[in-house]
Parts: sequence; structure tokens; C-alpha cells
Amino acid sequence: MNNNIKIVEDLLTSYLASKNLEKEIIIEKPRQEGFGHLSTNLALLLAKDLKANPREIANEIISFIKEKDQQSFKEISLAGPGFINFTFTNEQLHKIMADVLTLKTNYGKSQPKNYTYNLEIVSANPTGFLHIGHARNGAIGDSVARILRFAGFNVQTEYYVNDAGNQINILAITVFTCYQTLLGKEVPTPEEAYKGDMYFDVAQKFVDKYQDKYVDLTYGEDYKMSDPVAHKIFRNESVELFLDIIKEQLKLFRVDIEYYSSEKAIYAGGKIDAVLEQYDKLGKTYHKDGALWLKTTDFGDEKDRVLVKNNGDYSYITPDLAVHNERLQRSKADHLVNFWGGDHHGYIIRMLVGLELLGYPKDILEIDMIQMVRLLKDGQEYKMSKRKGSAVWLIDLIEEIGVDPIRYMLSSKTPQSHMDLDVGLLKEYSSKNPVYYAQYATARCNSVLKQAAANNISFDDIISFELLTTDKELNLLNDIDLFNRYVEYSAKMRQPHLICDYIQNITRQFHSYYNEFKVINLENLALTKQRLCFIQVVYQVLSNAFNLIGVDVMEKM
Repeated sequence: MNNNIKIVEDLLTSYLASKNLEKEIIIEKPRQEGFGHLSTNLALLLAKDLKANPREIANEIISFIKEKDQQSFKEISLAGPGFINFTFTNEQLHKIMADVLTLKTNYGKSQPKNYTYNLEIVSANPTGFLHIGHARNGAIGDSVARILRFAGFNVQTEYYVNDAGNQINILAITVFTCYQTLLGKEVPTPEEAYKGDMYFDVAQKFVDKYQDKYVDLTYGEDYKMSDPVAHKIFRNESVELFLDIIKEQLKLFRVDIEYYSSEKAIYAGGKIDAVLEQYDKLGKTYHKDGALWLKTTDFGDEKDRVLVKNNGDYSYITPDLAVHNERLQRSKADHLVNFWGGDHHGYIIRMLVGLELLGYPKDILEIDMIQMVRLLKDGQEYKMSKRKGSAVWLIDLIEEIGVDPIRYMLSSKTPQSHMDLDVGLLKEYSSKNPVYYAQYATARCNSVLKQAAANNISFDDIISFELLTTDKELNLLNDIDLFNRYVEYSAKMRQPHLICDYIQNITRQFHSYYNEFKVINLENLALTKQRLCFIQVVYQVLSNAFNLIGVDVMEKM
């Protein structure tokens, strides 16, 4: 695959080797038009090492490159205090066309890397529908998985099911009281019960299956039913039903989860006790005030953490450490990443320290914090209540505006920032809506290609593109050549918004080109065919980029 930035990088590396120097090479697209296709500040960085004026070093680098490569560059120029700008020949940029047309869906893809990521995505409690916060975790986590795979990494995705603990007792009682209500029994709503019509929908499944078998049972203040067997049934089956709903909603939202791990299974399998025994053998625990403590301060935590409370219950961190230990042993992954909500920030260091105490590398786990989303409409906060409850449910949002706008916008901002999502904007068919603006580019491309087919214009055999000489064509090809670098950097930083930025850049340039130049001209078929190839290239690159964030290509709008 042709890659012009790699050509420049190799030449600069060769120059450094000639000087027995090592230096990070930074190559960027110039911020201002007219300053070439790529630029480097290497001469400025070398001034101290070479004890010379950066402009003199830059001129020396330019001479070195011109001697090494007489074909790739139309111009190599010195700018400002020592920047070097590179302008490629038309022929060099045209090579990008051939690469895209040959590689198609593989264009921009990196070579396989012998490295495995295990990503924990969403992991919402199985006690209700997914809400807009879960949706942002899902959109970002799934996009990161797609980008990492495209960048050559092995990727595993999983979902941690919190199917143990008191929240499941509350779920069971919520469904149980809805079940009783559906059967005509007047019962008070439990104080901590979950709210929403969905619980009656699930309760109807119990009515269908068990009729009035459990209608006269009661429950106590501990949110446990008077019949332990019945309570277990309502716990287990409520979790199963809601987990099935969550899986359907994730599938609808195009989030692919390969493995579902169960907190309950961790308890049942003795995995927690095994971890506690391991900590004990390592001498990392002690008893104080009737509780079992973990010596997390040995690794930088602000205070030691309780593993087992004085009443014998596990603290919140204990099953989580067992789950991560089991996950590492099972997955054999080189790196774990969890996508967590911003409210978990204070919990991170104790998790990292807990794993380090088990002997894992310090950086084996990273937590990517994803901040909350606020829904807006007409400038005001928007509370959707179609299915009632206190949250904005993902399924309601999908029904109102569709999967593509939600996935695109939730991926388009850095995860660490709070986000306002304007529902009105996402339903607008105009260039103000970034999703419409981007998808309209592929629709335009497809329209042109269909028009060519209607006129029986075939261009599959075109292999030369010497007639593509306008600045807008050449500059767009230069940015298409940068696609793999965007993929690699986005994978490294786990930031899908960089792909959205790339899409907007390509889209903006394409719309400008489309509005200025006529693609199909029956009086000049040679130029028409080459421009049709160009349209095909833009369409392919946008399609590849859309796929990385789980957004469909629009054929018409």
C-alpha cells in the first residue's frame, strides 16, 4: 500500500541515521493551505543536538532528501524558523487512487499485531432497559473494538453481569409486586422499587408461566419473599428476562458482545475465596475491627481497603477483583480495558492496586472514564417518558431518531467530556446536522455512480489518473492517504471521535468539490471516467470510516 507519510518518515529516519541520531519524527498536515501536503519540525528539534541554526539544518535535510528521492516530490521547501514542507507530485498522489480501488474494504487497515485487548463494554445492571448513559459507553466501547481490530489487534469484548447483590433482590420484588398487581391484588409499591412500564411487561411473563401460583406470597424489609424457592425463581428469571432484553437492545444498537461473565457464577465457583486465599498467602491482608483488610497502601493507595466487612459480607471491590482475576486467566489478554461511567472515578486506583498485589503488571488494566450525556430539545433539557421511569431509555431514542445519528454523535466527542445531545438537531435534514452532512456525501457519491451506470459509462478498466489535477482533487487524495494514520492514532488513544473528525474533514472537502466540478461530462469521457474513479475512492474511504464507528452508509437521502 502506498503511504506518502511513510515515504517522508523513512527519508527523515535515514537522515537521522546518517547523523547517528535518534529523535521522534513528527509529520503533520500543514494548518494553512498552500504550504504543501505534509510538514515536519525535525530541523527545529535537532538544533540543540547539532548545535546549528534550524534553517541550516532544514536546508541540509532538504538536500539529503532530494538526493535520495527524485520522484515523489514536486517541491520541498523551507518555511519560517525551520519547518520543512513537502508537496507531492500528481503521480505520487494518484497512486493512492489505485490503492483504494484495489484494497477496497481493507484500505486503511494495518498489518496484524500479536497483541490482544479484552474490552469490558457497557456492563449495565440487568435490572432494566439501557439508558442514554449506557448508550454512550456502548457506542464508544464498540467503536474502539472496531478500530483496534482494523488497526491489527486481536480484540475480545465482554459484558460483566452484576447478577448478585441486593439490587437483584429489589428487582425480584419489583417484578413480584407488578405480578401481583396484574393478577388484581392491591399491593403497595416498594419504596426502592424500580420504576417503569417495563417491569409490568416482564411480570406478564410470570403471569403467563405461573398464573396465580405465587400471588399470595409476601416479602420482608430485606426485599426477600416469604418463600425462598419462589424468591430464587423471581430473582433468576427476572435477570434472565432483562438480560435478554439488554442483549436485543445491544444488537439493535450494533454493539457486539462476545462473552457475558456472571458475578453470581464468581460467587458459586469459589473464585472469591480463591483470591482471598491468594492475598493471604502473599501476606497482603490483615484483620482489624472484625474486618479483613487489603494492604493497598503498599502500592500507593491513600488507605487500605476492606475486603470482608465485620458482618461477613464482601465489600464492593472484592467480587470485582475476583472477576478481573478470572477474566485475565480466561482471556489470556495482554491488556484489559473497562469503559466505566464518570461516577466510578474514585474506584479506579483500588482496582489497579488490587490486581498489582496479585502479581499482574501495573498497567494490565486501564479504565476509560465516559462522562454523562444530557439530552436537549429546543435548547431545553429533554425528558423522554414514553416508557416512564426516571431515565432516558435508549430504545425510545432509537425509535425517535434512529441508530446512526445516536452512534455517530455519541462517538463524536472525547469520552472524558460531558455531552449535550440535541435531539432536534439530529432530526434536521441540513448541513447543520453532522450526521446528515456526512451520510449525504456517500449518498451523493452513489447518485453519481448510478447516473454513470444509467449512461452506460464503464470505468472499471481505468488505471491512469493524469487528468485529476485540480487542487481539490489532489488535496483530498492527500487526506485519504492519511486514513491509516488516523486509524492507528485513534486505536492508540482509544478515541473514536478522531475518526468522526476525519469523516467530517473528508466530507467537507468532497461537498466543496462536488459543488464546483461536474463529474459526468458526456463530451469528455476520459476525464469523466477518471473522476468517477475518484468518486468511487471517496465513497470507499468514507464507507470504511463509517464502519469503524458502527454507522451505516446511506445510498440515497
